[in-house]
Amino acid sequence: MSMPVPVHYIFKPKQVRLTDGNLVLDTPVPTSYLSAVDFQTGVEFEKMRYMAVTCDADQVPEGRYKLRTQVFKRRVELAICLTVNEESPQAFCLTLHSLIKNIKHMCLAGSKSRAHRNPVWAEEDSWKKVVICIVADGRKNLNPLILRVLATMGCWQEGVAKNQVNGHAVQAHIFEYSTQVSVNSKLRLKGRTLKNTNKDHYPPIQIVFCLKERHTKKLNSHRWFFNALCPLLEPRITLLTTAGAKIGKGSLYNLWSAFDRNPQTAGACGEIRVAKGLLWWKVLNPLIAAQIFEYKVSSVLEKPFESIFGYISVMPSALVAYRYAALLPEPISGKGPLTVYFEPDYLVFSEDHHDISEVLEYSYFSEDQILPFLVTTRQHAQYTMQYVKSAWAETELPAGIGTFLGMKRKWQNRRFFGAIYAVAHLSSIWKSGHNFFRKLWLTIEIIYIGCDTAFWFLALGNYYLVFYYMTKTLASASRVTIGSTLFMLTRYSYIFLIVVVIMISMGNRPRGQSLYLFILSFIFFACIQAFILFSAGYLTFIHATEFLPYANWNSFPTVVAVFKAAGYHVLILALVCCWAVYLVSAILYGEPWHMIACFVQFLLLMPSYVSVLGVYAFCNMHEVNWGIKEPEDHEKDPLISRDAIYHASTVLMPDDHSVASAYQDAIDDLDRKKRPKSGSSVSLTTSSSTSLLPTHTDSTTSLLPGSNTKAPPKPKKTVSRQDDIKTLQSDYYRSFRTQILLLWIVANGALVITISSDQLEPYLVLNDGSNLYVTIVVWIITVGATGRFLGSVVYLLGWIWQKIGQLKSP
Repeated sequence: MSMPVPVHYIFKPKQVRLTDGNLVLDTPVPTSYLSAVDFQTGVEFEKMRYMAVTCDADQVPEGRYKLRTQVFKRRVELAICLTVNEESPQAFCLTLHSLIKNIKHMCLAGSKSRAHRNPVWAEEDSWKKVVICIVADGRKNLNPLILRVLATMGCWQEGVAKNQVNGHAVQAHIFEYSTQVSVNSKLRLKGRTLKNTNKDHYPPIQIVFCLKERHTKKLNSHRWFFNALCPLLEPRITLLTTAGAKIGKGSLYNLWSAFDRNPQTAGACGEIRVAKGLLWWKVLNPLIAAQIFEYKVSSVLEKPFESIFGYISVMPSALVAYRYAALLPEPISGKGPLTVYFEPDYLVFSEDHHDISEVLEYSYFSEDQILPFLVTTRQHAQYTMQYVKSAWAETELPAGIGTFLGMKRKWQNRRFFGAIYAVAHLSSIWKSGHNFFRKLWLTIEIIYIGCDTAFWFLALGNYYLVFYYMTKTLASASRVTIGSTLFMLTRYSYIFLIVVVIMISMGNRPRGQSLYLFILSFIFFACIQAFILFSAGYLTFIHATEFLPYANWNSFPTVVAVFKAAGYHVLILALVCCWAVYLVSAILYGEPWHMIACFVQFLLLMPSYVSVLGVYAFCNMHEVNWGIKEPEDHEKDPLISRDAIYHASTVLMPDDHSVASAYQDAIDDLDRKKRPKSGSSVSLTTSSSTSLLPTHTDSTTSLLPGSNTKAPPKPKKTVSRQDDIKTLQSDYYRSFRTQILLLWIVANGALVITISSDQLEPYLVLNDGSNLYVTIVVWIITVGATGRFLGSVVYLLGWIWQKIGQLKSP
C-alpha cells in the first residue's frame, strides 16, 4: 500500500522567479501549527523554504545557493549531520528527538545546564548557533512515514519539490524550517501543540533537510554535508551521527566543550552504549551480552588508552565530532583531509577511470576510519583526537547471528584496513606540525597498533595452536584414558569446521541453510573454549597434586613453587590477570555490572570472533558501504514529473487549505489508531501514486511550459560505460578479496605447520610440560591488556582533575 497524494489536495498555478538562477520557494506553514507554538512571527517560523539543487555537492558553494543562516548572518557553533538511509521511522525519531532534547538542554533558559555558564550558550537566542542537517540517502529509499514525521514538524510539505530547473535535473531537495516541536521514538508529537499546550517546551530548532535524489550511500551523504552544506553554514564544530542512535543527555555540550577547552582538539568521540532493555533482559541473549562486554572494554580501556596519545584509531560513526577548520583544504594546494576522505566517492562518480586499482591508494576498504589519521597528521598543524567519557550514545545491537556477522564484518574490515593505512603512512606523522615528543608518542602508538593488527591477523592460527597443545597435553596425561581418541576427534573436527566456514562464507549471506551452519559453528567453538579452560584447570590441578604431600603450605615461597610446577599455570595466571584488569578498570569507571553479567558469555564466544567472524569478514571484504552511482533515468521513474522551470515560470503549489489538510493527515499517519494496519503502509514503493510532486491533470499540465501529456517512449536497453566501470570495480574488489584471503590463510597455515612440526616441537616444551609458544601468546595478551589499563588510569586521573577544575570555576 502506498502513500498517495490525497485527491482533496488542491494545487494552484503560481508565478515564480528564480533567485540567482536557483529555484527558491517560501511556503506558509499550517496555521493550526503556528497558532500553538511560542514563536509565531518571522519568516523562518511562518514559512518553510524549499531550494532545488541542480549541481553536484562540490559545486553548491559556487552555485549562489544560500541557506537562511547566511541570509540572517548567523554564526553557527555546531552543525549536526544526521544521515538517514533505509532506517525505520522509529529509529529516525529516536535520534532526532534525542538531538532536540540535547539542544534544549544547551539553549533553553532555565534548563539548569552547565552550558549556561559558558558565554556562548548563555545568550537567550543561543538556539541560533545550532543547526541539524538531515541528509537522506535517496528519495526512493526513504521510508514515506519519515516524510510524515518531518511534515508534522513543518520541515516538509507535499507537492513542493520539483524535478528540473532551467532544464537541469535536480540532484537534491533542501528544505529549511525552524521547528518548535519534536516526535519521539513512539511517533508521538512532543511540544506545544493544540493537544499539548503546556508540555515539552522546546526552543526553535533550525533544521536543514537535504533529500538526495538518488541512493549513493553514506560517504556521498557525508560529502553533501561537508562540501555542500558546511561551506554555507560555516560552523565551528561539526558532529556526525546516524539514525538509530540515542544521544545521551548533555552529550552535545560535553563534546562541544572538549573543543572549546583545547584549540588543538580537532576530533572527539563519545562512548557507545548498548540498549540492554528493562532489567537488563537482553543480557539473556549471549550474543548481545558478549557485545555489551566488548563495547564496555572499548570504552574503559581502548579509547582512554588511545586518547592519551592523541590519536584514536576507531571513531564511532554514531557519535563523532570534528573541528571544521581542521578539515578544510590548504589554501595553496587545495588539498586537505576531506580530499582524501572523499576520494573513493570521486572515483565512483568520475567518468574517467584510468585505473580501478586507484581505490587502494586511498584505502577504499577502510571507509571512514582514515579521517582521524588524516586530521592528526595534517601538515603545519598540531591537531589531536580526544575521547570524551561524559558523552555517549545508545544503540541497538544485532540479536541474531546473521545480522551480527553482517555488522561486525563491516566494523572489522574498516578497523583492519584503517590500521594498515596508518602504518603505511607512518612517515606522515613526522611531516606534521607536532613537536618532537608528540611525534615520537604518536609513532609509538602507531607501532603498537601495527603489532596489534599483525597479532590479530594471525589470531586464527594462534588460537588453533593453543587448542592443539592444550588438548595434546591433556591426552598424554596419565589419568586420562581416552585422551588420544578425544584429541584426534576434536582436532579433525576443528579443521573440518574451519573449512566449512570458509566455504559458506564465500559470497554467501548467513541465511537459510548457511545460517544453521554458522549457528553450529558458534556452538562448537564455544564448546572448544570451555574445553580449553577445563584443560588448563585440570592440568594445573593434576600437576599440583603431585607436590601436595611434600608441600609446606605455611611457606608462601613453597606455595608459589607448587603453582609454578603445575603445567599451564601461565594460562591460568594470564586469565586471572586479564579478568582482574577488566574488573578493576570497570570499578574505577563505576561500571562493574557488565563484568558480572557478560564476562562468561564473552569468554565463550571469543573463539567465534576469531574463527567465524574473522573468516566471514575476510571472505566478504569486497562488499563495502561506500558510494554507488545510480543511472539518471528520469524517463522510467514514475515518481518524477517532467515540469521544467525556467527563468520565470508558472508552477503548481498547494493552497492554504491543502497545506492544512496535509499537516493534519501527517499527524493522523503518526497516530497508531488511525494508521493502516497493514505493515506495507510504510514500505517503499515505485507506484505512480507515491510522489513528491502533485499529480497533474490535463488542465494543470497545460499551465507549464514544455509540458506534454503524451507518455514518453520507452528507452532502449543499452549497456552504458558506467555499467562497464561498475563491473570492472566489482571484479577488482573480488580479486583483491581473494588475494588478501589467500595471504591470510597461507600466513596462518604456515604458522600452524611451523610451530606444530615434529622438528620444532621438542624445543618448545618447558620443564612443567607446557608449551613455550602458548606461553608467549598468552603473555602478549596479558601485557597488552595491562598496558591499556595503565593508559586508562592515566586518562581517568586527567578526567577527574578536569572535573575538579570545572567545580572550582564560577
